[in-house]
Amino acid sequence: MVGYQHRGKTTFIKKIIENLREVNVETAVLKHHGHGGKPDIINLKDSHNHFQAGAAASLVEGDGTIELLGNLKGGASITELIKLLNLFHPDVIIIEGYKQENFPKVILIKEESDLSLLERLSNVQAAVAWPERLERTRNHASVPVFPLNSDQFFSWFLEQI
Repeated sequence: MVGYQHRGKTTFIKKIIENLREVNVETAVLKHHGHGGKPDIINLKDSHNHFQAGAAASLVEGDGTIELLGNLKGGASITELIKLLNLFHPDVIIIEGYKQENFPKVILIKEESDLSLLERLSNVQAAVAWPERLERTRNHASVPVFPLNSDQFFSWFLEQI
């Protein structure tokens, strides 16, 4: 799932996860923090305190749920991050961001300027457009285009996976 900042990617992915859960499809999400710098860690729980004190990684488990914070020396490739998510045995991994990677993409179109992504990005499979951009996106795209607030995308997505 790709698109510029404030296009509704996270909200849209949340809806996809909820729909997949209803049909017993286990989902994991890999989100790229594409705004520069490290993601904000605002919670002051013990694990965050350990991490902020300088631990290379901090892992907390409780009742089968884990929270992991870590510093990857030199970063990690998207392939390595997907391998990490595979430890959780998801049926589907949804990637948010990573526009320049060659993974299959769905673009969220909210503004006129977003239409350029349809031409600039590789491996675009579909577009999801806000109501005010739906017709323009359909006229511009060579891939399936779905309205933001409909179940049409989810039906298509289920067929793809």
